[in-house]
Amino acid sequence: MSKNAPKPKQYEKNWWSAIWKGLVVDAEGKHLKNMGIAVWLFLFFLLHAERNKGVLKRRYETIARDMGQPIGKIRRWLAILKKHGYVTTTFTGHAQVIHINKFKPYLPHRA
Repeated sequence: MSKNAPKPKQYEKNWWSAIWKGLVVDAEGKHLKNMGIAVWLFLFFLLHAERNKGVLKRRYETIARDMGQPIGKIRRWLAILKKHGYVTTTFTGHAQVIHINKFKPYLPHRA
């Protein structure tokens, strides 16, 4: 990114997301082999997706700026996630609509 690029939006630092244990705890390392470093983009998607649907809308430029990475890298990471079935995308003409496949909404336990 250039020195004159706009700074990323400052999101709440206490925002969190649930992840599936099987994404990390896997004796065969399936997800690690499939995703590699693209896991960072997948985590970005989990943090920004609608919590009840697992869908988000973003432009490549916005993701790149927010993550501090070049657009080309974001495109490559997204291609990896799509190839291995972690996400599907559609284009609205303005932004990518990213669907996290096998998304499970977070439902807090009620006492």
